[in-house]
Amino acid sequence: MPVTARKNRLYAAALPLLGRRCHWKHVQADGGDSDTKTAVEAVLRTHRVVGGCVQVLRDGQAAGLYYAGNASLGPRTPVRSDAVFRTASIAKAVCALLVFRLQTLGKLNVEEDISSFWHTEIRNPHVPDTPIPLGALLSHSAGFVDSPEYFRSFQEDIPVDTLLGDSLSFADTKPYERFRYSNFGAGLIGSLLEHRFQVSIEELMQTELFRPLGVTATFDITKAEANRLADSYRVLPPEPTAAFSAAARRKAASPILAPDPQRHFLLMSGNLFITAADMAKLCLLVMRGGKGFLDAKSLHELLTPVGGGKEHWPSIRHGMGMFLLEDGDVSSRALHGHQGFAYGAVNGFFFDDKGNGFVSFNSGASEQRIGRLSLLNRDLIRVLLP
Repeated sequence: MPVTARKNRLYAAALPLLGRRCHWKHVQADGGDSDTKTAVEAVLRTHRVVGGCVQVLRDGQAAGLYYAGNASLGPRTPVRSDAVFRTASIAKAVCALLVFRLQTLGKLNVEEDISSFWHTEIRNPHVPDTPIPLGALLSHSAGFVDSPEYFRSFQEDIPVDTLLGDSLSFADTKPYERFRYSNFGAGLIGSLLEHRFQVSIEELMQTELFRPLGVTATFDITKAEANRLADSYRVLPPEPTAAFSAAARRKAASPILAPDPQRHFLLMSGNLFITAADMAKLCLLVMRGGKGFLDAKSLHELLTPVGGGKEHWPSIRHGMGMFLLEDGDVSSRALHGHQGFAYGAVNGFFFDDKGNGFVSFNSGASEQRIGRLSLLNRDLIRVLLP
């Protein structure tokens, strides 16, 4: 993924010549209107979307669902309106919804020391006398770092305690002092919840969040319908095979049948599988003020930027699960949302305080961005939330 300004300029120059072409003719729509369909199609083409779904929200209701392209290129399988996508980091926002549902129920508090969730004390060795609140993990300001040992855990069986005992897992900062995006810190939340409640994070999600809201989603790919799962492809360079093969991942996966706090830290950071329409239900929960499912305090903490400063792009500030985007060049509105980048997929959801927004999932797109905001999401915001 291009991150620096220089890499983004090189990516932008190469995309028209070397990027994967769109192998689809037109956007299809369930509901909505022709002007929105035309606008969405233009954005998806510009950013070379392999296949995707865009669920639009208007006045606090689901409006048109627009979809096009392919969920898989080998064999070529068209995206359906009920395609299931791997959300990447949008899973972190859903994890935050679970945390705040549990807080609303009185089962935890985001200002608790995370040591109270674990079997032993957890401290940043650089500031050993300072407790780490759960809310700092949610806002990426807890001082956690994605260390070499963390990346090694993708291929090797490395337990959480080993990572917590590694000084390279921590930056020299106090909680809420500095924003530093950390997949390990976000994933650790799942391990902490499993340890406290002694059920798998999958079952906790299903019991406390998904089933009560009528949402079909899972962190266990073996439970997802194989014929609805989308792959993910790099648009540049246009690799011949999927960077994320849903069938291969599903075949290699083991069902999540029991809690395993030492090893389930890789789930909450990105391994959510859901449709655009079901993700929209979770957005609408927040857009409608929690609907009694989240109390006012929890909703405020979910959405309100906290300490830790800004990173890369001054118009984005992170709360405990979602960020606030304020940029007049992108939208005249202040927007809440989150993005997900992985294996070539560029996902996102954004909404305003008037009940308008969208969810966008795809099986690959241009990864160009400005600061932390993908240009695909920027352009969808410009046409759907001007």
